[in-house]
Amino acid sequence: MNKALIAAIFLLLTTQVNAQYTPRESMLGLRGGGSFGITYKKFFGKNFAFESVLGNDFLSEEKPGVFVNALFEKHAPLLGDKFSALIGLGPGYHFKRKSLGASGVIGVDWRILRAPINLQADWMPTYYFSGEKNFSPLNGAVSIRYILNRKKMSENN
Repeated sequence: MNKALIAAIFLLLTTQVNAQYTPRESMLGLRGGGSFGITYKKFFGKNFAFESVLGNDFLSEEKPGVFVNALFEKHAPLLGDKFSALIGLGPGYHFKRKSLGASGVIGVDWRILRAPINLQADWMPTYYFSGEKNFSPLNGAVSIRYILNRKKMSENN
């Protein structure tokens, strides 16, 4: 693996600056690209989040079908406090293949100013290591989410 990429990932994971989100903020929306589905994200701190994705990887020629991923993500601000890079890892399960795997995610996340909208562009490859073993690299996508508790959170802060 390229040394520059390893250094960038290390810096992103060890950054202690505050990203844009309020702790406990949650979002729900759609994900489209290499797969199509529903995405839910919940922040546990200003730069740590949990994201779950329930989708259909219809682009897979071998065995398209429904999958679920649970990702733990680290966010680091890039340009200002509303645009951040993200990196994460978590388990994944493909129902048609009856396969358990590990998913990674790397991308960018943008909270639109003064609007309850969040956009994310990412790449989420998955390696299935039990059941039907397979590597699924096609899952690049864009997500658009509605921030569910934005008003309540902004009143508290």
